[in-house]
Order: sequence, then structure tokens, then C-alpha cells
Amino acid sequence: MPAPDLALVSLGTTPGLRRADAAFAEMAREAGADCELVPVRIGRGAVLRRHPALTDLVESLYARRSARGGARATVYSTVTAALLQPERPGRVAVRFDSAASLNRPGIAGAWQRRVERRVLARADLLLPWSDAARLASPGGAPSVVLPVPVEEIGGGEERDVDGLAYCGYPEKRGLDILCAAWGDSGGRLVIGGIDAERGREWLARRGVAEPPGTEWLGALPRAQWLDWVTRARVFINASRREDHGLAQLEALAAGCALVTVPSPGPYAALALARELNSILVAADVSAGALGGSIRSGLALGRAELAAYRERALGLIAPHRPDAVRATMRDEVLPRLLG
Repeated sequence: MPAPDLALVSLGTTPGLRRADAAFAEMAREAGADCELVPVRIGRGAVLRRHPALTDLVESLYARRSARGGARATVYSTVTAALLQPERPGRVAVRFDSAASLNRPGIAGAWQRRVERRVLARADLLLPWSDAARLASPGGAPSVVLPVPVEEIGGGEERDVDGLAYCGYPEKRGLDILCAAWGDSGGRLVIGGIDAERGREWLARRGVAEPPGTEWLGALPRAQWLDWVTRARVFINASRREDHGLAQLEALAAGCALVTVPSPGPYAALALARELNSILVAADVSAGALGGSIRSGLALGRAELAAYRERALGLIAPHRPDAVRATMRDEVLPRLLG
């Protein structure tokens, strides 16, 4: 069997990463390249992922074990997937939503940041998801910003969900901040990514009350989740850190107003949210600040929401599939395969 043009080593540890990797492979194939998606299979070592330094070590080792040589170019789907890879024939690219220099601060990220500088410097091409990720990366290699494509997501005028949020990782996603901020705002709050039992237990440990009438969706297939997104008036982000914000971009594409805290990190949707309506962006990452923005979002009338949605669709144009496909075809593949 002939070697492929591209081998994409896919760590795929979150739904967002899996979505991004599948989209990359599809776009490369549409542009005429033979792209093999190589999943990283993490076996028994998964039980060791209890601390950032050890988690990254385990995932890097399994990524090294999963990767195969022979392709004309190898693309690592995250910085972690690239950290412990040997030098391989052919060109090498590293794709990432956030560099370790941003999302691995302190002692827990010391070895990752050190190795990252060497890995990114020797790559032939860097493929950050956003310009913010590009600016924060320490590598000196050439780079092309290649967003994850955000498809057109239909949404009607009648929406029966007042507030929707994703809290699959409750600490990172700020489930306690979200619930304390919502309080007794009224309306219908729906939370995805975590089921009721786990969500309530986590809130109880934090001493935060569950807002009255909260609905818990648990983990859903992508199509079902997007159906809920199209039914929401307001999408709420309370993340303590945001590496990109694909869910927020998809919410804007579905016609939701984005109410958000200013999550640190290369948060691509934050600048868009400020441009669309700065009142809906909290002053800081706190329940008090977010609560005021939630109330402002819930107070938006139908005409205001319609105008917001129309402007949002214009602002996310660089993330649309046609724009990203053009970047893949005209800038990425010529550099990797030319």
C-alpha cells in the first residue's frame, strides 16, 4: 500500500479536538491530498492522567507509539502529540489551539514548555487555530493560521431555551461560576456535557446552589447538541480558561447571543463578543460580573437579537468552511507537499 501524502497524528482527547482533526483530514482530501488520520490509542496508561505534567507525558508517549513514518508530511494535531516524537523523514507540521507556553503555566508545565520550544522551532510549519494562538507560540517556524471550520447552523426565530452552556469539564468550564451567576434569574437554563448527578455533586462540593429548574443534558452526540444550540437565545461561557472556544463560535453561527467572561487564553470568540455587544462580556471571571451580563443578555428583545445575529454571521466569515478550505488549498498543502 503506497504511503499517504499526509499523516495526521490525532490525539483526540476532547470532542473539540476530534472535530478539528476530522475537519482537517476532510479538507485535505477535498483539496486533492491523500490524508491518513492516525488515532492515538491510550491504553492502560490512561489511569495515570491525574496531573498535568504526567498527563502530557502519558499522552506524548502514546502519540509517539501510534505515529508511523512514510508519509510525505506528518501533522501532529496538538503540541502534546509532538513533544516526544523522533525526527522523521518528510516535512513536519504542528497544529494547535493553544501552546504549552499559555496553557501549562507554573512548575506543572515546566518540562512541556521547555520541550515545546525545541519542537516548534524545528517544525517546517505551524498551524495554529487562531491568530492569538500564533502570537503566543514560542516557535520560530513559519506559520499559517488554519481555523476549525464553523459550518452554517440554522436557527429559527422562536427559541424555547433562555440560556445554554457547556460544562463537560466543570472546573475548567466554571460550572460554579455559571450557576452562581444565573442564580434566580428565571427563564430556562440548560447545561450540556455533564449529567445531573455529577453536576449537583460538584456544585455541592463547591457550596453553590443549583439554580431552580436547571436542565442537565449530559454528554450528547454532536448533532443533538447543535439542535439545542439552535433553540437557545443566549449561550453562556464561564470558563476559567479557554483554549479556542469552538462551542462559542458555533453558537454565534447558530444565532445565539454570546454572554461570556473574559476567559484567559487564545479565546477566538472573545474579541467578536466584545465587538458585537460589550455589555454581554463580563468585566472579570467572577459570578458577580457574569450575572450582570446574563441579565443584559436575557433582556435583549427580538429585534436586538436579530440584529446581533446578522452582525455575528459577518464576523465569523473567516471561520466559514469555504474560507478555511481556501487556506488549506492555497497555503497549507503547497508548503507541506510542494
